[in-house]
Amino acid sequence: MPSGQVHDWVTVSTALGAIPLTAMYLPPETRPLAWLAIASYTFSGIWLSSDLDTRSSAYYRWGPLRILWYPYQKLVPHRSWISHGLGIGPLLRVAYLISVLALLIWLFGWLLTRIGIALQVDARSWLLHATDWVLTYQREVLALVIGLVAGGAVHSLMDFIHTRLKKAL
Repeated sequence: MPSGQVHDWVTVSTALGAIPLTAMYLPPETRPLAWLAIASYTFSGIWLSSDLDTRSSAYYRWGPLRILWYPYQKLVPHRSWISHGLGIGPLLRVAYLISVLALLIWLFGWLLTRIGIALQVDARSWLLHATDWVLTYQREVLALVIGLVAGGAVHSLMDFIHTRLKKAL
């Protein structure tokens, strides 16, 4: 398997290489979407790495917030289809992160209510606004999803190719 440094180098270099290509070959009105996809690709490759299921460089990159990924490590077997699946892996990590953050926000609100501080936030209202946002910005959401999936796919493909080459040689 390539090291974390190799994965990071490939992610950053391919992202940087894609920026001038978008400027040369895409019409000006679509460039911001491409750059959004490149940014989410980089975030996926560096911060939402397939190796978050181990104590990897990506895991330690989260600093004190790496505790958020501890349950993920315990639930997801290393190099399984859940973590290294070409499309499903990055999307599940995003869903996991959103779920953990939502749970923490809910817990924070619950604790505030327990000590007598009431928040004027309705979870159903927030969900409705999030849905409205996704429907309003469909192209941007699609660019984000494409970048997130591509960033995870590159990692998984590198692992797959490296393993195949190692067995062949």
